[in-house]
Amino acid sequence: MRKLIAAVALTTAVTAVGTTAASAAPAADSTRHQSLHAWTLLNEHGPGPNPGERLTVRVEAHANAGHQARGRAVVEHVFPGGYAVRGEMSIDCLSTDGAAVTVTGPLESLHFTVPAGENPPPAPPSTWHPEAGLTFYPADEHGERRVGWSGANALDYSAPAQATKCMPTAPSTWVIQGGFTLRR
Repeated sequence: MRKLIAAVALTTAVTAVGTTAASAAPAADSTRHQSLHAWTLLNEHGPGPNPGERLTVRVEAHANAGHQARGRAVVEHVFPGGYAVRGEMSIDCLSTDGAAVTVTGPLESLHFTVPAGENPPPAPPSTWHPEAGLTFYPADEHGERRVGWSGANALDYSAPAQATKCMPTAPSTWVIQGGFTLRR
């Protein structure tokens, strides 16, 4: 249990750091027909493998001109020892700003997995649906691809949301495998 709480605290801290550096300008284009398909294996510690942990993101999102985006994103972080946290986001915004692609929406569910015999952290209240966001960035000058993830504080359900609807999230993780495809 201590390992899971420490891991969730680390993920929350990384999320908070990534959020504070986010751009203050809204994403530029959220009005045309677009679809985003993504699967990525990420590392929050640097551009290389992260033995013992598995942080993945899956996104399926669609937006039509003049209408709200629809879709789902799943962020799952598996830790050594059989601990895991999985968040599911209902997408309500899909926007682009240059080559970066952002999806945001409320976290609909949060699930914890712990080894047999341990108690999971308390489940969030039924009214807890903070805004979350993912931004997929193209490769930088070093060829590294990054993803910004702004979730919620899973250790304090009364904490304010860490993302703003349709706003990009600063890069906070490195893409180890996978990527994204945006169709217009």
